[in-house]
Amino acid sequence: MEKAFSIESMKPIYGRVKLTDNSLATVPVFDATAMILSLLHDPTLMLPENFAAGYDIFTGAELEGYECNDRYGEVHTGDAWAKALRWHCGSNVQYMPIALILFGDKSHTDLHGLLSVEPVSFTLSIFNVASRNLPQFWRLLGYIPNLSAGKGEANRMSAKDKIQDEHNCLSFVLKSLREIDERGGIRTTVMGRDVHIKVWVHFIIGDTEGNNKWLGHYPGNNHGIMCPYRNCQCSFDDMCKTNPKCIYTTLEEMTEAQRLLRSNKERGLAQYKVMSRYPIINALMQPGLALSDQVYGSYRMTPPELLHTSGAGLILYMFRVIADKFGAGLLHSELDTQHVRMMTSLRRQSERDFPRGATRNGIVDGTKCQASEQRGNLFSLACIANTTDGLILKEGLKMTEEQWKKFHWFIKQYLALEEWFHSANDKEEVRKSRPKIAKVLKMMQDLFPRGEGTNGYNIPKIGAMMH
Repeated sequence: MEKAFSIESMKPIYGRVKLTDNSLATVPVFDATAMILSLLHDPTLMLPENFAAGYDIFTGAELEGYECNDRYGEVHTGDAWAKALRWHCGSNVQYMPIALILFGDKSHTDLHGLLSVEPVSFTLSIFNVASRNLPQFWRLLGYIPNLSAGKGEANRMSAKDKIQDEHNCLSFVLKSLREIDERGGIRTTVMGRDVHIKVWVHFIIGDTEGNNKWLGHYPGNNHGIMCPYRNCQCSFDDMCKTNPKCIYTTLEEMTEAQRLLRSNKERGLAQYKVMSRYPIINALMQPGLALSDQVYGSYRMTPPELLHTSGAGLILYMFRVIADKFGAGLLHSELDTQHVRMMTSLRRQSERDFPRGATRNGIVDGTKCQASEQRGNLFSLACIANTTDGLILKEGLKMTEEQWKKFHWFIKQYLALEEWFHSANDKEEVRKSRPKIAKVLKMMQDLFPRGEGTNGYNIPKIGAMMH
């Protein structure tokens, strides 16, 4: 069957990776060239309707006459595209650009997370958003195993060694990508046309924990950490700023820190601590791994996403403030009753383009509720606030008339902000949007002050919203 369908190259290789304690980990990897060509040679995927609009897949150029190229929407409309294209393919059109979007996130198949792996997968930037949302447009590069399996709380390995072990495995997964660059690309035929492909990693998606590990950055939620956010030098006290002027970490700074560590270990470790990074050999800085950004490298290639930043972050924090102020009395119970009534009414509407909430628990109870459903519950809260019965919100939050007006303005603006983030917006409009976004986030901090035992709003999620 392998020979009949020419799929021998799709078979994984089981590599043995040496860890910091001299033990060996088995890492299944797939050949990057075979995976990329399996997409480019698939006639069911390589269709014009699956490609990004206004984009020439063979040259990477923007096509004239497409208004969508004036908006941030597809990968090639981003500010990083032209620089990456010029660096990897030159100014002429002799190469076909294939930019990869990497994804990594731990997934488990049992209740307690022991049987877990971290798949490293990718898709191609030539495909449009609708296509990239479908699983058939993704391919695997490998699996990073659960390196903490069987070790439990007795595991005395340092955090630095744990991160280094993960990067050793990640480096092995990315080895076939580096080999493509060493060979000078891939020569093949795409849609009947002979092409010479240049491949690079354009950006990386994942949750905050995963991105921090891949960049070798400290967890950003600890009080006193010098640089809580993974790609800039903002301090802990800067995290609450809603319109920060960030200084981003550069490849040159990281290279200099590595040199210092080799020449003077004590000073090198101090420099890494100032940067809030582990002194590791980073898999994303290995020679031969082609990246889109030649100034900041991977340190500016892990954009935040709305699901964790807002749905499982800021909205959850707002609900916790409301829950603390309401307590467990009759007002809280009445608010939950109104939420059930509102969700029932919303489901009866012919208009279905509403955020989907949940009534499994109370409206401000984050348990048994998905991050996307938190947004639906916030929409329900906005509707409740615009009813006569919704005045219990004003009573429970102990708001003045002026604060109540601000609450109405804020909750609608926040929902609109989330919708705007996921839209294809005019580039000039986006560039001018910082003060407006900052105003909404500042209002959130004023209306929903976090209490004792928290870091307030000195949290990376505020910085992530601005990023």
